[in-house]
Amino acid sequence: MFDNLCLFAHFDQDDLVADYVIYYLEALRATGFEIVVISTSRLSEKDISRLRSVSHDVILRENRGHDFASWGLGIERYAGQVSGQLMIANDSVYGPIGDLNHALARLTSVSADFYGMIESPEIAPHLQSWLIIFEPAVYNSSAFRAVFAQEFQEMAKVDIIQKGEIDLSQSLIASGFSMRSLFDGTFENGKKLNIPSNYSHFLWWELVEIANIPFLKIELLRVNPCRIASLHKWKDIVIARRPELVPMIEDHLVRTSKGRQHTIPYLHNLPARRRDLQFFVKRDYFLAASGRRFAGRANLIYLQFQKTMRGLMRRIYYIGAPLRQRMRK
Repeated sequence: MFDNLCLFAHFDQDDLVADYVIYYLEALRATGFEIVVISTSRLSEKDISRLRSVSHDVILRENRGHDFASWGLGIERYAGQVSGQLMIANDSVYGPIGDLNHALARLTSVSADFYGMIESPEIAPHLQSWLIIFEPAVYNSSAFRAVFAQEFQEMAKVDIIQKGEIDLSQSLIASGFSMRSLFDGTFENGKKLNIPSNYSHFLWWELVEIANIPFLKIELLRVNPCRIASLHKWKDIVIARRPELVPMIEDHLVRTSKGRQHTIPYLHNLPARRRDLQFFVKRDYFLAASGRRFAGRANLIYLQFQKTMRGLMRRIYYIGAPLRQRMRK
C-alpha cells in the first residue's frame, strides 16, 4: 500500500534516460511520493537500473497512445493500492528549478479535489497534464476511471489532448470536483488576463520568477513554436536557483535537437517585435497584475484590431494575385 504515488510517463527519442529525468524523479520522491515509471522507450538494462534506483517499479510498454495510455496502464495496476494522493507527471518539463516541496505545499494549501501547476484557458479550462495531483475521492470516481479507460492507443495526438488532457478536467468539474492551480490567469486583486494563450510559453518568465512555478517546458526551449523572444534568459534564472541543472538541460537540448531546422542559439535569441502576440500577452499580464482593467481591455481591442487588419491585408493580397499575374505577362 502506498501513502502517495506518482505515475511518471517517460519517452526518449534516443531510447535513453536523460540525467534531468533522474534529477526530477529524485525531487519527486523527496516530496513523499513513491514513483512508478511507465516508459515507451526501448531502454537498456543500465537505464532501467537507473530508474529502479529512484522508483518502486519500471513498466515498459509499446510506444502508442502517448502519456495518457501510460498513465492508464499505471492506474489499472496501482491506483487500487494508494491511500493518499495520486499524481500523474511526465518528462516534458525541466525542473524543479527551485523548491518543489514549497511549490506543492502552496498548491495544496487551499483544499481542492485535484491540483495542477497551470490551468490553461485554451479550448476549455483544464489543468496542463504534466503534473496533476488527485485526492482519493477523485481517482476512485467513475468519471476519473472513464477518462483513463479510453483506447488512447488508437487515437491521434490531437484527439488525445482533447479526450485526455482537456476532458479529464472538464469531466471531473462536471462531476462536482473542485480544481486548483498555482496559476490560472487570475490575480490577487481579482483581475484576470484578457488574452487566452499557452501560458507556459508566452509567460514562462513570469511563471518562474513571479509565480514561483519551478518548471520550464522542454518544447519551449527546444522548439520555441510560438517564437518567444529572448529565451536565452532561461540560463541565468536556472543558475540562480539550481545551477547543477544547467548542464543537464544543455546536454539534453543538444542531443535531441540534432537535425532540426533551427539551432538552439537561433531559437533562444529571437528579437522582440511590438506587434507579435507575445507583446500583447506580456502587456496583458502587467496590466492585470497592476489592476489596470481599462488599459487591459484597450490592449485586447488593439490586438483584435491588429488581427483584423492582418487578415484584411492577406485577403487583399490573395484577391489581387490574378491581377498581378496578368500584369507580369
